[in-house]
Amino acid sequence: MVNKVLFFDIDGTILDSNKNIPIGVEESIDKARRNGHEVVIATGRSPFTAQSILEQLKIDSFICYNGQIVQFQGEIIHKGIIDKSELQDLTEFATEREQPLVYMDSDEMVSNLPDHHDVVESISTLKIKFPRKGENFFLTNDIHQALIFCDIEEQKVYEQAFPKLKFVRWHRVSCDVLPKEVSKATGIEKLLTHIRKTKEDAVAFGDGLNDVEMLQYVGTGVAMGNSVQELKEHASFVTDHVSENGLTNAMKHLKLI
Repeated sequence: MVNKVLFFDIDGTILDSNKNIPIGVEESIDKARRNGHEVVIATGRSPFTAQSILEQLKIDSFICYNGQIVQFQGEIIHKGIIDKSELQDLTEFATEREQPLVYMDSDEMVSNLPDHHDVVESISTLKIKFPRKGENFFLTNDIHQALIFCDIEEQKVYEQAFPKLKFVRWHRVSCDVLPKEVSKATGIEKLLTHIRKTKEDAVAFGDGLNDVEMLQYVGTGVAMGNSVQELKEHASFVTDHVSENGLTNAMKHLKLI
């Protein structure tokens, strides 16, 4: 078959609910690579929180921060940042409501209220290092993505107040914050253009709300069995649960391995 570019989400797609890589996934990804397919991670995570997974799977191409940083075979080809004035307004708005923010640059994540119970609850599910405290980190560093901590109803208030920003929910009490036009799909488009491939050459695998645009954009979009319902509605097909060989079964179904 024609060689494809495979884009894999991490949490809920490569990693199960316990943040482990299910048996067989590492072998399947390696086999796809040996079959001539290009393997890319496409995640809302930062490069530094995805690093151990990239190393374990021997992957050096990624789309991180939901499209804000794009790397192909070790070379960074795109870095997007959030406007500092937007972040200043967002910070003041959130502070008035006593809701914390996390700011993420290329190297670390910093929070104005790292000990807040919502920060602790949501970040702990990722099993990564907690953010350090820093009040004005966003003023002196390029921020690629932020996190706001609020419930679904409060998210609507933020969306109305900040039309230039996108709020993508990933946890009961937290949303990714990005420039309005950015998504994993825009990151994929940049990578495909760089290597002179078309979206018909792309296959994407995901499970969350931040994967919707990605599955809509690529030639073949696969939703995991554990996906949110909205994503399943945009998938070419739905595979099994991540803990039930969903990723390997999908790759076999598509004859990638």
